[in-house]
Amino acid sequence: MDSERFNMPRSKPVNPFYAVLIVAGVTFALTATMYGVMTVRNLDARSAEPEGVIAFMEQHGLTLMIVELVVLAGLTLAAIGTDDYWMRDAQKRKGNE
Repeated sequence: MDSERFNMPRSKPVNPFYAVLIVAGVTFALTATMYGVMTVRNLDARSAEPEGVIAFMEQHGLTLMIVELVVLAGLTLAAIGTDDYWMRDAQKRKGNE
């Protein structure tokens, strides 16, 4: 019974840009969270001098978020733009089987 499940063809083709898009989205979410933490910590005038990730985010956080947004936009366009290709490829493979 388990072997039948693994031999079944996929119902939808997989666009590899979606997997990369998920990784980029999670990375952006983590960066935005760190940027938010850095901003809230800077509201307290008594806080110590920032070090580590907080210092890095102070210096490069905005640039990093903008770059990640551009990457997300490019991957989104690539995923949407290549959907037809992956659908045709899957139909071609299905026709050859």
